[in-house]
Amino acid sequence: MKQSNVIKFGLVALPLGMFFFGIIALSYTFFSPASRVRDGNRTLLNSKTSVTEQDLKDWVTRQANDIGPRPTTDEDKTRITAKWIESELSEENIGYRPKVTFLDGKSGNFRNIEVELPGTDKADEIIIIGTCYSSAANSPGANCNGTGVATLLATARYFVSTEHSRTIRFVACVGTFRTDEGIQRSGISFLAESSKKINEQIMGMVYLDSLGYYTDQLEEPRVSLQLKEDYQKKGNYLALVGDLSSKKFIESFYAKFSEEYEMPAKKIVLSRDSLAHSSEDFVSLTGQGYPVLQLSDNSIDRYPHYQKGTDTPDKIDYERLSGVAKSLYIAIESILSP
Repeated sequence: MKQSNVIKFGLVALPLGMFFFGIIALSYTFFSPASRVRDGNRTLLNSKTSVTEQDLKDWVTRQANDIGPRPTTDEDKTRITAKWIESELSEENIGYRPKVTFLDGKSGNFRNIEVELPGTDKADEIIIIGTCYSSAANSPGANCNGTGVATLLATARYFVSTEHSRTIRFVACVGTFRTDEGIQRSGISFLAESSKKINEQIMGMVYLDSLGYYTDQLEEPRVSLQLKEDYQKKGNYLALVGDLSSKKFIESFYAKFSEEYEMPAKKIVLSRDSLAHSSEDFVSLTGQGYPVLQLSDNSIDRYPHYQKGTDTPDKIDYERLSGVAKSLYIAIESILSP
């Protein structure tokens, strides 16, 4: 082939090849499940995208293995965890603009991270999905509470860029810590107090506790005598726990959640004093008069690795955790647009 013909061929083939390559790349981007769309200056994932088991595992592993134990006594790890959650929720990843509230003044190590989607005709009515991102000292905290954080991120991803009557707010809270003045505080109690202070209409809060351990084997119940009759012998169920003042909210949530959830789900409605026995922070929410339910695998009473160094990502049942997340989407959606 003459040199002139080679040049002519190149001038035609190169643009044509680039054109077809562009078409292929555009098609891949458009049809990819995790593809992003633009909304003004925001980069958003396509809405209603369910996360995979691998997504959940990656999030849990990031916390338990890469960051490691995250007790509030370790201010560096606490700050690193909070900044990682903020990054995951940000415009560059899931697609929100996080609001960060510093709870310890100038230090900035203890913080709550929140994002929200404003409602349409009932924007003043708020549903909160919350969790705690701290772990016990010397525990990788895969289940407690890496799974709670992973489920929060999964739910935030599912709802990004959607529209509903009510406002939905996602909050990742720091655990209990001491301020420089020696005052004991927690991210959850701060959340409840700040909402009450400005008289927000919190229609209900779903608090995500550890959610990744299940067993179909019979087990010896280790719960207190006052709760024993409320628990099954198999550790294969999810508990929806709340106090008597939240009963209506729990019933409404349970009705939709149990339609989708393929495993046993059990409502456990107790007095506030009974709940205080296991969760002071949880009671701080109901103490402000807000309907609250705790979604939990009841690890405190049945998980052999609870708050131990053996609470690692390989102990988590990601298939069932994924089922929890998918049922959670449906139940929340029904509450957002009643």
